[in-house]
Amino acid sequence: MKKINLDHPYSFPALRENSEALIGLLLHESPDIDDLLRLIELRESLIFSHQEELTGDEKKAFLQAELACNQHLNDVIEPMRLEAEMALSQLVRGKKAVKKYKK
Repeated sequence: MKKINLDHPYSFPALRENSEALIGLLLHESPDIDDLLRLIELRESLIFSHQEELTGDEKKAFLQAELACNQHLNDVIEPMRLEAEMALSQLVRGKKAVKKYKK
């Protein structure tokens, strides 16, 4: 897995803690999806509340840096999503085969 970095010069302490927790979770071979969702939702909440405190260029710089981190996070999570989608698809095909066999 490639290196994951979710910090930027505008990260504040709570966001750094969230980043560390996300990175720790993503380094596991099979991360808990519920924990991952909880951390991502918390990150979103932190970002939205913090950006309300900022104005002008500071706000723009923070959001641009966070957008880059978000894209990196998406790049890391996308293969996991595709893998889960493939597994689910195979499960559905298997269930159909079992039903067909039972008839």
